[in-house]
Amino acid sequence: MAGRRCVMWALAGWVGLLPGISVADLIGYRPAPWNLELTIPVWAGPPRLVRAVTSVAGTQEAARLGGPGAADSALPSGSGHEAFVQAMAATALGQSAQGQYEQAEATYLKLIEISDVLFEEKPAVSLGYLAGLGALYLEEARYDKAEPLLTKVLQSRRRVLGPAHEATLGSMNDLATLYTAQGRYPEAEQLLTEALETGRPALGEKHPVLLGTTNRLAVVQRSQNRYGEAEKLFTSALEGRRSLLGDDHPDTLQSTQDLGVLYARQDRHAEAEGLLQKALAGRRTQRGDGHPETLESLHELGALQASRNRYEDAEPLLLQAVEGRSKRFGVAHPATRESLSRLVQMYEASGKTDQAARWREMLAAKPAAQPPSPR
Repeated sequence: MAGRRCVMWALAGWVGLLPGISVADLIGYRPAPWNLELTIPVWAGPPRLVRAVTSVAGTQEAARLGGPGAADSALPSGSGHEAFVQAMAATALGQSAQGQYEQAEATYLKLIEISDVLFEEKPAVSLGYLAGLGALYLEEARYDKAEPLLTKVLQSRRRVLGPAHEATLGSMNDLATLYTAQGRYPEAEQLLTEALETGRPALGEKHPVLLGTTNRLAVVQRSQNRYGEAEKLFTSALEGRRSLLGDDHPDTLQSTQDLGVLYARQDRHAEAEGLLQKALAGRRTQRGDGHPETLESLHELGALQASRNRYEDAEPLLLQAVEGRSKRFGVAHPATRESLSRLVQMYEASGKTDQAARWREMLAAKPAAQPPSPR
Protein backbone atom coordinates (compact mmCIF):
# COMPACT_ATOMS: atom_id res chain seq x y z
CA MET A 1 0.00 0.00 0.00
CA ALA A 2 1.33 3.41 -1.01
CA GLY A 3 -0.27 5.51 1.70
CA ARG A 4 2.29 4.81 4.37
CA ARG A 5 5.17 5.52 1.99
CA CYS A 6 3.45 8.72 0.96
CA VAL A 7 3.41 9.88 4.58
CA MET A 8 7.18 9.45 4.84
CA TRP A 9 8.02 11.25 1.62
CA ALA A 10 5.44 13.92 2.31
CA LEU A 11 7.59 15.05 5.22
CA ALA A 12 10.60 15.55 2.94
CA GLY A 13 9.75 19.25 2.68
CA TRP A 14 11.01 19.86 6.20
CA VAL A 15 13.68 17.15 6.49
CA GLY A 16 16.97 19.02 6.38
CA LEU A 17 15.37 22.29 7.36
CA LEU A 18 15.24 21.26 11.01
CA PRO A 19 18.39 20.08 12.78
CA GLY A 20 18.96 16.54 13.89
CA ILE A 21 16.53 14.61 11.70
CA SER A 22 16.84 12.87 8.35
CA VAL A 23 14.88 10.73 5.92
CA ALA A 24 16.73 7.73 7.33
CA ASP A 25 15.36 8.61 10.78
CA LEU A 26 11.83 8.52 9.39
CA ILE A 27 12.25 5.28 7.45
CA GLY A 28 13.72 3.56 10.50
CA TYR A 29 11.33 5.16 12.96
CA ARG A 30 9.85 3.01 15.67
CA PRO A 31 7.03 4.62 17.69
CA ALA A 32 8.10 5.75 21.13
CA PRO A 33 6.62 8.18 23.64
CA TRP A 34 8.16 11.62 23.59
CA ASN A 35 8.89 13.51 26.78
CA LEU A 36 7.54 17.01 26.72
CA GLU A 37 9.58 17.94 29.77
CA LEU A 38 12.72 17.33 27.72
CA THR A 39 11.61 18.82 24.46
CA ILE A 40 9.73 22.01 25.36
CA PRO A 41 12.08 24.91 26.11
CA VAL A 42 11.28 27.60 28.65
CA TRP A 43 10.49 30.55 26.44
CA ALA A 44 7.53 32.79 25.81
CA GLY A 45 5.55 32.05 22.67
CA PRO A 46 2.82 33.92 20.82
CA PRO A 47 -0.69 33.36 22.14
CA ARG A 48 -1.78 31.38 19.05
CA LEU A 49 1.14 29.01 19.55
CA VAL A 50 0.33 28.69 23.25
CA ARG A 51 -3.27 27.78 22.42
CA ALA A 52 -2.12 25.12 19.97
CA VAL A 53 0.34 23.61 22.42
CA THR A 54 -2.32 23.60 25.16
CA SER A 55 -4.43 21.14 23.21
CA VAL A 56 -1.44 18.87 22.54
CA ALA A 57 0.79 19.16 25.60
CA GLY A 58 -1.53 20.39 28.31
CA THR A 59 -1.93 23.62 30.24
CA GLN A 60 1.22 23.24 32.33
CA GLU A 61 3.51 23.15 29.32
CA ALA A 62 1.54 25.90 27.61
CA ALA A 63 1.99 28.07 30.70
CA ARG A 64 5.73 27.50 30.50
CA LEU A 65 5.60 28.63 26.90
CA GLY A 66 3.39 31.63 27.56
CA GLY A 67 4.61 33.02 30.84
CA PRO A 68 4.09 36.62 31.91
CA GLY A 69 3.65 39.04 29.05
CA ALA A 70 3.54 36.34 26.40
CA ALA A 71 1.31 38.40 24.17
CA ASP A 72 4.02 41.01 23.70
CA SER A 73 7.01 38.69 23.40
CA ALA A 74 8.90 37.80 20.26
CA LEU A 75 9.79 34.24 19.30
CA PRO A 76 13.41 33.68 20.29
CA SER A 77 16.08 32.10 18.17
CA GLY A 78 17.43 28.66 19.01
CA SER A 79 16.59 25.05 18.38
CA GLY A 80 14.50 24.23 21.45
CA HIS A 81 11.16 24.90 19.81
CA GLU A 82 12.35 23.02 16.74
CA ALA A 83 13.03 19.97 18.91
CA PHE A 84 9.48 20.16 20.23
CA VAL A 85 8.09 20.28 16.70
CA GLN A 86 10.30 17.36 15.70
CA ALA A 87 8.89 15.36 18.60
CA MET A 88 5.35 16.15 17.51
CA ALA A 89 6.19 15.13 13.95
CA ALA A 90 7.60 11.83 15.17
CA THR A 91 4.45 11.32 17.21
CA ALA A 92 2.23 11.91 14.16
CA LEU A 93 4.26 9.44 12.17
CA GLY A 94 4.10 6.88 14.97
CA GLN A 95 0.36 7.29 15.38
CA SER A 96 -0.11 6.79 11.66
CA ALA A 97 2.13 3.71 11.68
CA GLN A 98 0.02 2.19 14.48
CA GLY A 99 -3.26 2.92 12.71
CA GLN A 100 -4.24 5.61 15.22
CA TYR A 101 -5.64 7.81 12.48
CA GLU A 102 -7.81 10.15 14.54
CA GLN A 103 -4.91 10.93 16.86
CA ALA A 104 -2.52 11.37 13.95
CA GLU A 105 -4.93 13.75 12.24
CA ALA A 106 -5.22 15.87 15.38
CA THR A 107 -1.43 15.97 15.79
CA TYR A 108 -0.91 16.99 12.17
CA LEU A 109 -3.48 19.76 12.45
CA LYS A 110 -1.69 21.16 15.50
CA LEU A 111 1.68 20.80 13.79
CA ILE A 112 0.39 22.88 10.90
CA GLU A 113 -0.92 25.55 13.26
CA ILE A 114 2.32 25.69 15.24
CA SER A 115 4.63 25.62 12.24
CA ASP A 116 2.76 28.50 10.63
CA VAL A 117 3.92 30.58 13.59
CA LEU A 118 7.38 29.13 14.17
CA PHE A 119 8.50 28.75 10.59
CA GLU A 120 6.84 31.64 8.84
CA GLU A 121 10.04 32.23 6.87
CA LYS A 122 10.44 28.52 6.06
CA PRO A 123 7.19 27.66 4.26
CA ALA A 124 8.55 24.28 3.14
CA VAL A 125 8.26 23.09 6.75
CA SER A 126 4.52 23.74 6.98
CA LEU A 127 4.07 22.27 3.52
CA GLY A 128 5.67 19.06 4.79
CA TYR A 129 3.05 18.77 7.52
CA LEU A 130 0.22 19.58 5.10
CA ALA A 131 1.55 16.86 2.82
CA GLY A 132 1.72 14.46 5.75
CA LEU A 133 -1.92 15.12 6.58
CA GLY A 134 -2.91 14.69 2.94
CA ALA A 135 -1.05 11.38 2.76
CA LEU A 136 -2.78 10.26 5.96
CA TYR A 137 -6.17 10.96 4.38
CA LEU A 138 -5.03 9.04 1.30
CA GLU A 139 -4.17 5.98 3.38
CA GLU A 140 -7.61 6.17 4.99
CA ALA A 141 -9.21 6.47 1.51
CA ARG A 142 -10.67 9.85 2.49
CA TYR A 143 -10.09 11.09 -1.01
CA ASP A 144 -12.33 14.15 -0.75
CA LYS A 145 -10.10 15.49 2.01
CA ALA A 146 -6.81 14.28 0.54
CA GLU A 147 -7.10 15.78 -2.93
CA PRO A 148 -7.34 19.50 -2.07
CA LEU A 149 -4.45 19.20 0.40
CA LEU A 150 -2.18 17.26 -1.95
CA THR A 151 -3.02 19.64 -4.80
CA LYS A 152 -2.26 22.69 -2.67
CA VAL A 153 1.05 21.23 -1.48
CA LEU A 154 2.14 20.41 -5.02
CA GLN A 155 1.33 23.89 -6.29
CA SER A 156 3.09 25.52 -3.35
CA ARG A 157 6.17 23.30 -3.57
CA ARG A 158 6.52 24.08 -7.26
CA ARG A 159 6.54 27.76 -6.35
CA VAL A 160 8.70 27.58 -3.20
CA LEU A 161 11.11 24.75 -3.99
CA GLY A 162 11.00 24.52 -7.77
CA PRO A 163 9.58 21.89 -10.13
CA ALA A 164 12.61 19.55 -9.95
CA HIS A 165 13.01 19.46 -6.16
CA GLU A 166 12.61 15.98 -4.71
CA ALA A 167 9.82 17.11 -2.40
CA THR A 168 7.91 18.56 -5.37
CA LEU A 169 8.38 15.33 -7.29
CA GLY A 170 7.24 13.41 -4.21
CA SER A 171 4.06 15.48 -4.16
CA MET A 172 3.47 14.60 -7.80
CA ASN A 173 3.79 10.93 -6.84
CA ASP A 174 1.31 11.36 -3.99
CA LEU A 175 -1.30 13.09 -6.11
CA ALA A 176 -0.88 10.50 -8.86
CA THR A 177 -1.41 7.76 -6.27
CA LEU A 178 -4.71 9.42 -5.36
CA TYR A 179 -5.75 9.61 -9.01
CA THR A 180 -4.87 5.93 -9.48
CA ALA A 181 -6.93 4.90 -6.47
CA GLN A 182 -9.90 6.75 -7.99
CA GLY A 183 -9.42 5.17 -11.42
CA ARG A 184 -8.33 8.48 -12.97
CA TYR A 185 -5.58 6.83 -14.94
CA PRO A 186 -4.94 9.44 -17.67
CA GLU A 187 -4.44 12.15 -15.04
CA ALA A 188 -2.14 9.91 -13.01
CA GLU A 189 -0.08 8.93 -16.04
CA GLN A 190 0.30 12.51 -17.20
CA LEU A 191 1.49 13.64 -13.78
CA LEU A 192 3.97 10.77 -13.37
CA THR A 193 5.36 11.20 -16.87
CA GLU A 194 5.87 14.88 -16.16
CA ALA A 195 7.67 14.03 -12.91
CA LEU A 196 10.08 11.71 -14.72
CA GLU A 197 10.76 14.19 -17.49
CA THR A 198 11.36 16.99 -14.98
CA GLY A 199 13.28 15.02 -12.38
CA ARG A 200 15.66 12.89 -14.41
CA PRO A 201 17.86 15.75 -15.70
CA ALA A 202 18.18 17.18 -12.18
CA LEU A 203 18.36 14.07 -10.00
CA GLY A 204 19.23 11.17 -12.28
CA GLU A 205 17.14 8.10 -13.11
CA LYS A 206 18.15 6.19 -9.97
CA HIS A 207 17.05 8.74 -7.40
CA PRO A 208 14.77 7.09 -4.79
CA VAL A 209 11.86 9.44 -5.51
CA LEU A 210 12.06 8.81 -9.25
CA LEU A 211 12.28 5.06 -8.75
CA GLY A 212 9.02 5.47 -6.86
CA THR A 213 7.63 7.45 -9.79
CA THR A 214 8.61 4.67 -12.18
CA ASN A 215 6.93 2.06 -9.98
CA ARG A 216 3.75 4.12 -9.69
CA LEU A 217 3.61 4.62 -13.46
CA ALA A 218 3.87 0.85 -13.87
CA VAL A 219 0.92 0.44 -11.48
CA VAL A 220 -1.12 2.79 -13.67
CA GLN A 221 -0.25 0.79 -16.78
CA ARG A 222 -1.01 -2.52 -15.04
CA SER A 223 -4.40 -1.15 -13.99
CA GLN A 224 -5.16 -0.56 -17.68
CA ASN A 225 -4.01 -4.08 -18.69
CA ARG A 226 -0.94 -2.68 -20.45
CA TYR A 227 1.15 -5.52 -19.12
CA GLY A 228 4.11 -5.30 -21.48
CA GLU A 229 4.76 -1.65 -20.69
CA ALA A 230 4.19 -2.22 -16.99
CA GLU A 231 6.62 -5.13 -16.78
CA LYS A 232 9.47 -3.06 -18.21
CA LEU A 233 8.90 -0.29 -15.68
CA PHE A 234 8.39 -2.64 -12.72
CA THR A 235 11.60 -4.46 -13.60
CA SER A 236 13.49 -1.18 -13.90
CA ALA A 237 12.18 0.06 -10.55
CA LEU A 238 12.93 -3.24 -8.83
CA GLU A 239 16.48 -3.43 -10.17
CA GLY A 240 17.14 0.18 -9.24
CA ARG A 241 15.80 -0.23 -5.73
CA ARG A 242 17.72 -3.45 -5.15
CA SER A 243 20.93 -1.76 -6.22
CA LEU A 244 20.35 1.42 -4.23
CA LEU A 245 18.49 0.19 -1.15
CA GLY A 246 19.00 -3.56 -0.88
CA ASP A 247 16.62 -6.51 -1.19
CA ASP A 248 14.87 -6.05 2.16
CA HIS A 249 14.13 -2.33 2.02
CA PRO A 250 10.37 -1.55 2.13
CA ASP A 251 10.54 0.19 -1.25
CA THR A 252 12.26 -2.82 -2.82
CA LEU A 253 9.66 -5.10 -1.30
CA GLN A 254 6.92 -2.89 -2.78
CA SER A 255 8.38 -3.33 -6.27
CA THR A 256 8.77 -7.07 -5.64
CA GLN A 257 5.12 -7.24 -4.64
CA ASP A 258 3.91 -5.19 -7.59
CA LEU A 259 5.79 -7.24 -10.16
CA GLY A 260 4.40 -10.40 -8.56
CA VAL A 261 0.85 -9.06 -8.91
CA LEU A 262 1.52 -8.33 -12.56
CA TYR A 263 2.70 -11.91 -13.15
CA ALA A 264 -0.38 -13.21 -11.34
CA ARG A 265 -2.65 -11.28 -13.69
CA GLN A 266 -0.78 -12.79 -16.63
CA ASP A 267 -1.25 -16.31 -15.18
CA ARG A 268 2.50 -16.64 -14.72
CA HIS A 269 1.77 -18.40 -11.46
CA ALA A 270 5.16 -19.80 -10.52
CA GLU A 271 6.94 -16.47 -11.05
CA ALA A 272 4.19 -14.64 -9.22
CA GLU A 273 4.24 -16.99 -6.24
CA GLY A 274 7.98 -16.64 -5.72
CA LEU A 275 7.86 -12.85 -5.72
CA LEU A 276 4.74 -12.60 -3.55
CA GLN A 277 6.13 -15.02 -0.98
CA LYS A 278 9.36 -13.04 -0.86
CA ALA A 279 7.48 -9.78 -0.38
CA LEU A 280 5.31 -11.25 2.37
CA ALA A 281 8.28 -12.72 4.26
CA GLY A 282 10.20 -9.45 4.03
CA ARG A 283 7.27 -7.34 5.13
CA ARG A 284 6.52 -9.56 8.08
CA THR A 285 10.10 -9.10 9.20
CA GLN A 286 10.42 -5.40 8.41
CA ARG A 287 6.89 -4.18 9.13
CA GLY A 288 5.10 -6.70 11.34
CA ASP A 289 1.95 -8.73 10.81
CA GLY A 290 -0.55 -5.89 11.16
CA HIS A 291 1.09 -3.36 8.86
CA PRO A 292 -0.92 -2.33 5.77
CA GLU A 293 1.85 -3.49 3.46
CA THR A 294 1.96 -6.93 5.10
CA LEU A 295 -1.82 -7.17 4.84
CA GLU A 296 -1.57 -6.26 1.16
CA SER A 297 0.89 -9.11 0.64
CA LEU A 298 -1.38 -11.55 2.47
CA HIS A 299 -4.26 -10.54 0.24
CA GLU A 300 -2.35 -10.84 -3.02
CA LEU A 301 -0.77 -14.19 -2.20
CA GLY A 302 -4.14 -15.51 -1.02
CA ALA A 303 -5.82 -14.27 -4.20
CA LEU A 304 -3.15 -16.00 -6.28
CA GLN A 305 -3.64 -19.30 -4.49
CA ALA A 306 -7.41 -19.03 -4.86
CA SER A 307 -7.06 -18.42 -8.60
CA ARG A 308 -5.08 -21.68 -8.81
CA ASN A 309 -7.83 -23.56 -6.89
CA ARG A 310 -5.44 -24.08 -3.99
CA TYR A 311 -8.13 -23.22 -1.50
CA GLU A 312 -6.50 -24.70 1.59
CA ASP A 313 -3.50 -22.42 1.03
CA ALA A 314 -5.64 -19.41 0.13
CA GLU A 315 -8.09 -19.51 3.04
CA PRO A 316 -5.76 -18.63 5.96
CA LEU A 317 -4.07 -15.91 3.93
CA LEU A 318 -7.32 -14.23 2.95
CA LEU A 319 -8.75 -14.58 6.46
CA GLN A 320 -5.70 -12.83 7.89
CA ALA A 321 -6.02 -10.09 5.27
CA VAL A 322 -9.71 -9.53 6.01
CA GLU A 323 -9.32 -9.53 9.77
CA GLY A 324 -6.22 -7.33 9.69
CA ARG A 325 -7.65 -4.81 7.26
CA SER A 326 -11.01 -4.60 9.03
CA LYS A 327 -9.22 -3.98 12.32
CA ARG A 328 -6.87 -1.43 10.81
CA PHE A 329 -9.18 0.45 8.46
CA GLY A 330 -12.74 -0.64 9.18
CA VAL A 331 -15.14 -2.60 7.02
CA ALA A 332 -15.98 0.30 4.70
CA HIS A 333 -12.39 0.86 3.52
CA PRO A 334 -11.73 -0.20 -0.10
CA ALA A 335 -8.86 -2.49 0.93
CA THR A 336 -11.04 -4.34 3.43
CA ARG A 337 -13.85 -4.74 0.94
CA GLU A 338 -11.40 -5.99 -1.67
CA SER A 339 -10.26 -8.78 0.66
CA LEU A 340 -13.82 -9.55 1.74
CA SER A 341 -14.95 -9.91 -1.87
CA ARG A 342 -12.06 -12.21 -2.69
CA LEU A 343 -12.73 -14.36 0.38
CA VAL A 344 -16.41 -14.73 -0.54
CA GLN A 345 -15.47 -15.68 -4.11
CA MET A 346 -13.04 -18.30 -2.81
CA TYR A 347 -15.65 -19.90 -0.54
CA GLU A 348 -18.19 -19.94 -3.37
CA ALA A 349 -15.70 -21.51 -5.80
CA SER A 350 -14.70 -24.15 -3.25
CA GLY A 351 -18.30 -25.10 -2.52
CA LYS A 352 -18.37 -23.70 1.03
CA THR A 353 -21.62 -21.82 0.53
CA ASP A 354 -22.36 -21.41 4.23
CA GLN A 355 -19.01 -19.74 4.81
CA ALA A 356 -19.53 -17.55 1.76
CA ALA A 357 -22.94 -16.44 3.06
CA ARG A 358 -21.55 -15.52 6.49
CA TRP A 359 -18.84 -13.32 5.04
CA ARG A 360 -21.16 -11.85 2.42
CA GLU A 361 -23.28 -10.54 5.28
CA MET A 362 -20.29 -8.62 6.57
CA LEU A 363 -19.65 -7.25 3.09
CA ALA A 364 -23.21 -5.94 2.95
CA ALA A 365 -23.33 -4.77 6.56
CA LYS A 366 -22.78 -1.35 8.05
CA PRO A 367 -19.17 -0.28 8.70
CA ALA A 368 -19.49 -1.14 12.39
CA ALA A 369 -19.86 -4.88 11.62
CA GLN A 370 -17.25 -7.19 13.11
CA PRO A 371 -15.65 -10.15 11.30
CA PRO A 372 -17.38 -13.46 12.00
CA SER A 373 -15.36 -16.18 13.63
CA PRO A 374 -13.38 -18.12 11.01
CA ARG A 375 -14.19 -21.38 12.81
